[in-house]
Amino acid sequence: MVASAAGTSQRRLVSETTKQELEKGYPLSVRREGGEWKDLLSSESGGGLFEARRLVLVEEAHLLGKFPPGLESLLEGPESPIHVLLVFADEPKSFFPKELFSRLTWLKGEEIPRFGAARQRWVENKARMLGVTISTEAMALLLESVEDPEEILSELSKLCLALEDSRIEVEQVRALCFDEGEKALLSLLDGLCEADIPRVTGALPHVKRRELIPVVAALHNRFRLALYRAAFKSPRAGKAVSEALKARPYQERQAVEAARHYSRAALAAFVRDLCGVNIGEKSGNRSGWVDLELAILDLLGSSKALH
Repeated sequence: MVASAAGTSQRRLVSETTKQELEKGYPLSVRREGGEWKDLLSSESGGGLFEARRLVLVEEAHLLGKFPPGLESLLEGPESPIHVLLVFADEPKSFFPKELFSRLTWLKGEEIPRFGAARQRWVENKARMLGVTISTEAMALLLESVEDPEEILSELSKLCLALEDSRIEVEQVRALCFDEGEKALLSLLDGLCEADIPRVTGALPHVKRRELIPVVAALHNRFRLALYRAAFKSPRAGKAVSEALKARPYQERQAVEAARHYSRAALAAFVRDLCGVNIGEKSGNRSGWVDLELAILDLLGSSKALH
């Protein structure tokens, strides 16, 4: 069996295949990396007396090199008592002569979209397979916060267990997919974008338990986008900005919200202050948390809602 996949897709493909093989009566017996073709096909062909069926897993199978001529007779069909699972990160067909293709079982990992609408559809489909739907806001927040596809699937499964109905909403993602520090940082980011003063001041004491630089970086990512969205108001220009900065849907939505609450000048001043806090923290010339809190209060004080 020849499996091709990379990253988390590879781990899932190997896990699912070994599980299916076990159900067929082929327990995982040997795990190895690379090696020699002759050694692999000859030494693994003799199972023990009480181990008639077994699975041999070969990771980094590209290290075997191309399949050498003369060993074709050692390959048997699916009825063989020994199954060998060869795992490649890239397209593996160049490692085998074409006349062997029909005698191999080809397995290919799922190609997971990395960005945009295609990745959203992937999440929607995975949620649907679990018997639930997910709101647009909940999906956007999940995709902003979780990069790894395996973690996304894990979070979806966790959310399904906690649901009272069959729809995942953004409040459930906020409540269940973050630890206390992450929840506080998210409250700070969203509260600032929405000019929600109680939410911001409530989150600050908890956020201050974290390292300063990552907090400043998170604020800068969100409000740099908001500044550009305030500067370029046409939908076409806004879309171009979001694409250039590789903004995720939730980030973009909250940036538009921030541009609605604050003037372009106020956003520019806040981004400038964030840069100053970052420089001061790295050079040791300023009191970082105090400066950050003052910058946050200045931004809130400029909000149109407050006036």
